[in-house]
Amino acid sequence: MSVFQSEDRLRLKRLRSEKAIQLAMQNRWEEAAEMNRQMLELFPNDVDTFNRLGKSLLELGRYQDSLEAYNQANRLDPTSTIAQKNIQRLAKLVEEHAPALPSAPLDPRLFIEESGRTMVTTLIELGSPEILAKLTSGDQLQLEVVGNQVRVLDLAGEMVGQLEPKLGQRVIRLIGMGNRYSAAVTSADDRSLRVILREAHRDPAMGNRPSFPTLAADAGRAYTRDILRYDLEDDDDESGDDVEVEELRPDAEGALDDPLPDDVDITDDN
Repeated sequence: MSVFQSEDRLRLKRLRSEKAIQLAMQNRWEEAAEMNRQMLELFPNDVDTFNRLGKSLLELGRYQDSLEAYNQANRLDPTSTIAQKNIQRLAKLVEEHAPALPSAPLDPRLFIEESGRTMVTTLIELGSPEILAKLTSGDQLQLEVVGNQVRVLDLAGEMVGQLEPKLGQRVIRLIGMGNRYSAAVTSADDRSLRVILREAHRDPAMGNRPSFPTLAADAGRAYTRDILRYDLEDDDDESGDDVEVEELRPDAEGALDDPLPDDVDITDDN
């Protein structure tokens, strides 16, 4: 009898974990927080649930409550890097009474690498530590062309960094040819910010020309290990599908050397 009760509890835990993740991916953070609270009534010492609750409260701008959730996760598991990173970030936000950033629904397709269509890069000329402290894996970003630079902004319009010059020049030319690009955070702290660029639209005139040529045969790899599992996913999943992903550096041999047509005059309206 006890075996069946245990199996029922594990099934209930998994179902509610999946529901909490779905709510988070739909940007329904209040409901996600409540679902995680309900789980804690049944599993009061579950580290992953405290981490998910912390994420939900962080997105709601309730930084003190989020910090308490992550502190509890850290007390239960001092090796939890998820909790440790967010405790450091939230300590600054609580101290500075920082306003909440707007958020957008998390689209996991943003973090699936497609050969020629995506590029993961480390930004330069970073914004202030206070701005970077608000960012977390999965946050969507905006690209802004200013002169010969591509600035990267958060959804509040604050600059978080720039694309390095060679990559920036390529993106500017491709935008001038009619392509469009999305961007999102893959990892962030107060000293480094990595983002994934994705070709959101390819102009028909570009044919099969890739946005980001690369010599690496990495098509189809997923970045959701850093996104969903980082803040949301239940670690009880034993599928073994986690994938280590190497950064596609814009200065890698051959990565950005694919020539583009020279007959396009690109000017900046700003």
